[in-house]
Parts: sequence; C-alpha cells; structure tokens
Amino acid sequence: MDISPFQYIISNKKIDFPINHGEIFFHHNLNIVIHSSNRENLILHHDIIFFGECFDYENASFTNKDIIEKLEGLSLEEKIEKVNKLTGFFIFLFFENNNMYVFNDASGQLETYISHFDDQLYISAQPNFINDLSGNNQYHEDVPQYIIDKKINIFHKTPFKYISKLISNFYYDVANKKYIRFYPVSSLPLINNHTVAEKALHILENSIKSMSLRRRISVAVTAGWDSRILFAASVKNVKNIDYFVLNHNTEDGRQDVKIAQQITDHFSKELKVIDYNLSSVNGIDNNKSTVWKDDEKARKMSGLMNLHFPDQYLINGNISEVARNFYDPLPKNISVSNICYILGIKDGSYEKNAVNEWLKTTNNHIHLLDSIYWEHKMPNWAGSSKSISNMYNIVISPFNNRYLLNLLLSTKRKDRDKYFHKIYENILKIVDENLAKIPLNPTKKHAQISRMKKLHIYPIYRYFFFKLRKLKF
Repeated sequence: MDISPFQYIISNKKIDFPINHGEIFFHHNLNIVIHSSNRENLILHHDIIFFGECFDYENASFTNKDIIEKLEGLSLEEKIEKVNKLTGFFIFLFFENNNMYVFNDASGQLETYISHFDDQLYISAQPNFINDLSGNNQYHEDVPQYIIDKKINIFHKTPFKYISKLISNFYYDVANKKYIRFYPVSSLPLINNHTVAEKALHILENSIKSMSLRRRISVAVTAGWDSRILFAASVKNVKNIDYFVLNHNTEDGRQDVKIAQQITDHFSKELKVIDYNLSSVNGIDNNKSTVWKDDEKARKMSGLMNLHFPDQYLINGNISEVARNFYDPLPKNISVSNICYILGIKDGSYEKNAVNEWLKTTNNHIHLLDSIYWEHKMPNWAGSSKSISNMYNIVISPFNNRYLLNLLLSTKRKDRDKYFHKIYENILKIVDENLAKIPLNPTKKHAQISRMKKLHIYPIYRYFFFKLRKLKF
C-alpha cells in the first residue's frame, strides 16, 4: 500500500499493514500514518491532533505550531470560534471530557472520510485506505451502479456501507457516532457592501501575506473574478510571489492571456505565460495514483505546475464560488428531484434518501442554493481535485475561511451575481479603479448573458431551461 503527500490515516486499531513512504506516529491511543514529507504538517499537542496547512490572518507570522498552541486550554466552543477564522486545508482532532471531535477546514479541502463500525475507528483522506486496512469494502445494498462506477458522494453519503464523509460545517462526535452541524447557528446579518468589501480584502491580504512568509507563492491571473480579487489582495504587501497565466489553446484561453497581461502591466508586475501540451508532460500518467477518485488530466496539470513552480504554494480562487450564487436564478421552490438534478445525479430512491438526510440538517440561516454549493460541491468536487493536486503541489485557496465566507454571504444575494458581483467590484476599486475597468470575462457567453439581463429575460431563460433539464451545472 502506498501513501502520497497530504494523505493520512488515523485509527484506534494497530496499523501493521506495510505502507510505502509512510511514517507512523502515536497520540491519545491512536495510530497516525502520514507521508514522510509531511512531518512538519503533523502536530501532536496535548489534547489536539492537527494535520495540514493553516494560516491565521490576524497573526500573519504564526506557524502551524503557533496556531495550535493558541488553541490549547480553550473550550470546544472557543476552539470552533478560532478555527472558523483559519484559512488553509486541514483536519483537527480535539479531545475533551473523554470524547473526541473531528473537524476539518471550511470547505472540506483536506478530504476526511470516516468509518466507525463497532469499536473500529478509521479517519482518512481516502476511502480506499479504510477499505484496505479494515478489510470491509461493502457497498450500500441499494446503491446504483453508476454511483459506484463514477465514485459519487452525495453530501455525507459515499457508496460504501460503512464509510461516510465529513463535509463543510459539520464535525464528527466520536462518542455518539454522529455528525453535528455547528454552522450556521443563527441567521446572517445584512451588512452593507462596502463594509464587507473592506473587511474581506483585509482578510485576503493578510492570508496571502501569511502564506508568503512561509514559502514563495504563485498566483494565477486570468480574465475571471476570483483570480483578479487574489491579484488585488496580493499587490500591496506581498513580495515573495510569481504571477502566471496558462495559455490554453482556446478562445477563452487567449482572452485570459490578453487580460492577464493588461492587469500585470498596469502594476508593473512580471507575468509568466505558460504554453503547454499535456501530452508532453512525462512521468505523471505512469505514477501509481493513491487517490480514490483519480483523474489523469488533473494529475498531468498538477505535474505541469510542479515543473514550473516546485516547492511553492499555488494560490487559486476555488471556494469563492460559494459567495457567487452559481446556481441563481432558479425557481423558488426547489424539490428533492430538483436538487438531484442540480447535483448531476438521478432521482432514484438511493439518491433522494441521501439528499433528504442532508435536508433534515438544514435551516433557513443560509439560502438553500448557497448551502448546496458549499456543502456538496466544495468538499466533493473541489476537495477531490485538491487530493489529486496535493500529491504534486501545495494548492491553497485564501477564500477557504469560514469567517470570510460568512462575511461575504452577509450581503444581498442579488449583489453576489456570479457574473456581476458588486462586492468583488468594490474590492477591486478599493485597491485600484483600473482593476474594475479592465474587462472581466469578455467572452461570447458573458456578452449574451449580459444582454439577457438588460432585457430582463435571463430569469425566464433559466426557469424554462431548468424545467426542461437543459441547464448545465
């Protein structure tokens, strides 16, 4: 059995299975296996186990160890409050009152699968590790074959009978063997756009600064919103940085290069334009993958990035989508079958039961569509993508911070349009008016949507295409 960087196995059972490239540690009667390159990412501190990378925007110079030491002695509620303000990808195990609680980062970017059957506890970045070690790889009796073949998780539910997934805004209570929602605990306040923009910019600036104090960082610059916001947050006080754009052989790719050059030229920053051909990336497709949900193209892209930016943090804008209303506008009354369609799955009994189990945990504090994107799409799409890329690089999103997302969501939904985001526009203008004037996503699709919005027919278009099941999510 092989293990790769930023993968882990934690169990209350002795691990005597041979694991290549792995090292075993012991803490609180648990066996912890990590890749040998991740020794500094594992911190065993009294009543805390931490694994991953985290950054404290309020204390930019803090290391992982500094951050964990500040949590020691706090109550579980106080720990949650602190963890909510951390950026990065990670898992925490907190020990309190003879119990253990499992937390992960704001959007499940360090994947966390849990099997807790009888007295056997396994926590791992990959379900296949749990299957290999426990010897139990049964599927749910009613799971459709396409779910198995495509390795689809539906919120917490995996195809495996004895394995579930820790998703955004929940923690796992080991003593009671259940997931508990800890966010949101109350309705979000409505905060004016400029205030949110100023606070969000401060968090992003300090988060990126904190990352640059540990390693050199690289930031993609494109024609889109997310990368431009990160560029804006990086130009003020970050020096240990490279800017780049991938020259995809498409019309959108050519626009990315053109716009990226305009942005970096305005600030007199050097831009690295990366021309590439994935077929020429050698060695990656021959490597044995240790991830459950593998993707050859994603591994090749990760290998390509490692060739250009070895030993750097790769900064991207994933997770920002949570606050960009990607599913709007849709009909107000969303059924379980509608949710299945949004998730890209069929609406059979297995799928509906999984969705209903999640719906029982929801409340009205956050719009249902925002919750779906945050609690299903992010851990089960972006999270699985990170599991692949982190075998080759360290990829971090400064947006992966629950306090920041909470702040961005505390605005009117109409102002968080995925194409015309007023809060993000405010952020750009605070840094430099020209950042908002340089065209954003100047594509044919963007122009068509803009025209439909001006004619007030976009909601009607979305409504009918949704009803006809012709929208692509």
